[in-house]
Amino acid sequence: MRFRSGMTARGIIRTSFAFSASDETALATRVAALKKAGYRVKAVTALRALIYLTPESDLIARCVRLTADLALKGESEPPTSSRPTVEIDKDQIKKLDDVVVQLSRANIVATRTFVVRALLRESPKGPELAKLYDEFVEKFPFTPRGLSKLRLERKARGTE
Repeated sequence: MRFRSGMTARGIIRTSFAFSASDETALATRVAALKKAGYRVKAVTALRALIYLTPESDLIARCVRLTADLALKGESEPPTSSRPTVEIDKDQIKKLDDVVVQLSRANIVATRTFVVRALLRESPKGPELAKLYDEFVEKFPFTPRGLSKLRLERKARGTE
């Protein structure tokens, strides 16, 4: 079976988000809080967890607030400083797309990136984030891939 570019057999889609410096800082702050709580976590995993654990209604509310904040300040989209690529389940991509559609019905122009940026700006911090991350790790335990997967298989066979 052939898959489109960016798609795997597990129903996972690779997507990138254009982040500004403030978005990077917000994500780094969340990752630092998780590391301080004793988790070994990468930024993209923390981002996946936030996307997965935030309900659609909360995403819509956060986007509306971000739109209002930008309008009150007279700001537009800040320049892009990085593009993290995240592997997200098809259902979560659909959730982001549904939020974009709901916002368009309210005459708010948005993209998946805008939705994720709004999520990052108001995502939980500290112990509350750690509880959410526990829930995410329970549902999606770490599955080694690539070299680490091969090393674990060799170790299990006793050839390493």
